[in-house]
Amino acid sequence: MAFVATKDSSFKVYLKEGFKIKPNAVFICGFHGLGEVGFLSTAHLVKTLDAERVGFIKSDMLPLFVSMENERLVLPFEIYYYEKKNMAFFVPRFQPHQSEQWGFLEKLAEWIVQQQFSEVLLLGGLDASFKEGEEEMRCVPTTAYKENLEKWNVPLLEEGLFVAGPLALLLSELEIHGAAGSGLLTYATRGRPDPRAAATMLEKINEVFGVTANVDQLIEESKEIERLEKMRKSIESDTDPSQMYL
Repeated sequence: MAFVATKDSSFKVYLKEGFKIKPNAVFICGFHGLGEVGFLSTAHLVKTLDAERVGFIKSDMLPLFVSMENERLVLPFEIYYYEKKNMAFFVPRFQPHQSEQWGFLEKLAEWIVQQQFSEVLLLGGLDASFKEGEEEMRCVPTTAYKENLEKWNVPLLEEGLFVAGPLALLLSELEIHGAAGSGLLTYATRGRPDPRAAATMLEKINEVFGVTANVDQLIEESKEIERLEKMRKSIESDTDPSQMYL
């Protein structure tokens, strides 16, 4: 994947003219981590809630890609807003480039603090091989977020397990700044996108915030991925090539 340094060697948030995020909004984002859960969850929330695109982020290293969605040009790093519930979303269609992740997430954390969000939710996946019991999720709160944990009714991440990648860096920055944030992690399958885990995430967000993000499409995508995965395993385990037919 190709990247390019911008002329302005700085991280900058561009909000549309005249727009300001209301005080005490909720900020939600998710990256392309395990099972793609964070990105799938955030992007699907934006889509099903019909959130408004209100801005962009430009960084030192930008992916050399744009695309079309719903007959509109979409950029790598976009900000959306759902006025009805005062919720803001950061949708990173690509991971921030590894060489600038520390600076990118440090600046993003500073911007989050400046906006005075009431809480910050970082969505991600947790390796399903670590699952014990019936719980579908775990959380990793900052010190300032602990008073908000009761409404989630989600157990803490077990000691000895680690959060990695951009989510971990941003969570660290929020802790340093004394911001109220939490990583929300659903158990997911390693090595492939897991829409079912994203659906579990959205169902919990629907419950807590009283929104109606439809998860039917994610469930259908998950069924198709699982069907193809079973087919692949069946073919790989079949030692007789003559039996490999549909």
